[in-house]
Amino acid sequence: MKRDKGLLRQNAALAKSRLVTGFWNEKHAKPNLVNINNQNSEEEKLYRRVADCLRDGTSPLSHILDQSYMANLDEVSRQRYVLNMSHLVQKSIERYNQVC
Repeated sequence: MKRDKGLLRQNAALAKSRLVTGFWNEKHAKPNLVNINNQNSEEEKLYRRVADCLRDGTSPLSHILDQSYMANLDEVSRQRYVLNMSHLVQKSIERYNQVC
């Protein structure tokens, strides 16, 4: 009859297997910032504009919105445009706060 492992031994075996496979090294590796910066050129341009606004202390959303484009939209489309742009600006602000 095979003897059952205790809970402590099972947890120790699992921890050892994680160490052997390099599980913790992969999870705590630094992100490759070159690949992050080259994800999407439009997102990168927006991020740079937002970062410049944050460094200057101005409101990023007011500089990002295209006023001439908004003038040709109806009210619902204008609200949708502002909401989408504010979401993109918020993502850029979060990224800026992580980097800085």
